[in-house]
Amino acid sequence: MKRFLLSLLACVMITTHPTSLHAAPAPQVSLVDLRPLPGWKGDPVGNVSITTANGKHLQLTKSATAQQPKVTRSGGKNGLVGWIDCSKPGEPAVLNVVKGVPIGSHLILRNHDGALITITSGKPIIEEWGFDPDAIHVILKSRAYHGPAVIERFMIKDGSKNGACPAYDSTAPAWAKPYLDR
Repeated sequence: MKRFLLSLLACVMITTHPTSLHAAPAPQVSLVDLRPLPGWKGDPVGNVSITTANGKHLQLTKSATAQQPKVTRSGGKNGLVGWIDCSKPGEPAVLNVVKGVPIGSHLILRNHDGALITITSGKPIIEEWGFDPDAIHVILKSRAYHGPAVIERFMIKDGSKNGACPAYDSTAPAWAKPYLDR
């Protein structure tokens, strides 16, 4: 009888307090205010907007020069947000476009407290990036208009480079393998 009552109590607790068993929903990030770029078929460019776990909407950029926004929960309460900045050097409100291609060689990481870290890629165009599953690095794949790409690994906490390899290297370290040219 005691086991039955304990089982019944556990069932009641589960059905009356489902939020206590589930983690808070992850923040969601998106691009808004997309810029029209005639002829451009790559990643869209716009402003970064985040919806926090508690449903609050925040627009993190204002100049519509961002690409590929991503978020992770490992950065703290509202997650660490990152995006590629395609603004002209010294002119943050101007989109840097050369031959119809948005040029983004800077990755911006924003911590939950608003602190920013800027990471500069080895080549002028970041074509792909992501948070490393180890939660302490980001990985960037960048290239010039022509030629091979490079894959680089940076520390999230301070933006320091922690490794690099060519994107065609079949002996690349495990962290670089998802970004290899195929």
